[in-house]
Amino acid sequence: MDEVVVITGPTASGKTNVSIALSKLIGAEIINADSMQIFKGCDIGTAKPSKSERDEIIHHLVDFVDPDREFSVAAYKDKAISAISQILCKGKRVVITGGTGMYIDALVRNMDFGLDDGATDIRKKYNEYLAERGPEELYSLLVARDPKAAASVHQNNTRRVIRYLEILNGFEGSLSEYMDMTRRKPPLYDYKIFILWPERDFIYDRIEKRVDEMLENGLVDEVRGLMEAGMNSSMQSMQGIGYKETIAYLEGGLDYDEYIDLLKRNTRRYAKRQYTWMNRYHDAMRIPVRENTDIAEIVEKIHKNLQKQ
Repeated sequence: MDEVVVITGPTASGKTNVSIALSKLIGAEIINADSMQIFKGCDIGTAKPSKSERDEIIHHLVDFVDPDREFSVAAYKDKAISAISQILCKGKRVVITGGTGMYIDALVRNMDFGLDDGATDIRKKYNEYLAERGPEELYSLLVARDPKAAASVHQNNTRRVIRYLEILNGFEGSLSEYMDMTRRKPPLYDYKIFILWPERDFIYDRIEKRVDEMLENGLVDEVRGLMEAGMNSSMQSMQGIGYKETIAYLEGGLDYDEYIDLLKRNTRRYAKRQYTWMNRYHDAMRIPVRENTDIAEIVEKIHKNLQKQ
């Protein structure tokens, strides 16, 4: 079975730099597994690899979906599997990198959610509930139904909350039990998972600095431009961290200091949810990341582990 390397970790843990350095070393191309980096025009707020970085190493599934479009996990899986096949056919190796747990699960667990991606009566019901009662009450339905599933998603990610409620409708078990049940067949590839695992205080400090850098680099102007082009907070591309908070600020719902505090707090909470998600990968190699940890050191550890196997 062909080997595919997966590099994941919480936001701001250094996945992009590590994946590029490793790909240079082993002759690989990179497949993105970040659900926000797929959208065109969403660059600063997603910490998307720069053009020069993408020129160094070929990146797949980055910057290819118009920001006014929806894009499902099922569609991601289909495109990622196709990209893996194409890369391997060229005689190159594959590195998948990103922090979106659902994207990674779709591949390494060969998930099939068994649900139509089109409109359903159940989905319509929950969308109507959302319109009438708001995201907090919608989220409370998921908390009551499956607290563990609720802990893995932010209440403002209403699209994902509705998706989970839709999956759980008529199913007596939990979301994780449903996922286990819907593993139709073994993974198509031999996935080797490496998790960059920073200490909490360190990653929170990195998040603070990253948010400051995004603001200095023009995050507010980026979101303002997307809004002027017709994007709004109901769109999938605008529901990611960095975008929904900036829209709230630009629409006058937050003053600047409140905006910065909320953006940093929501990013820390997202990192916490990522840690919870990644803890489920029991066979993964966890690589400690500290303030003085060098990228070359991390890459060497991953490379040595791959050579052993």
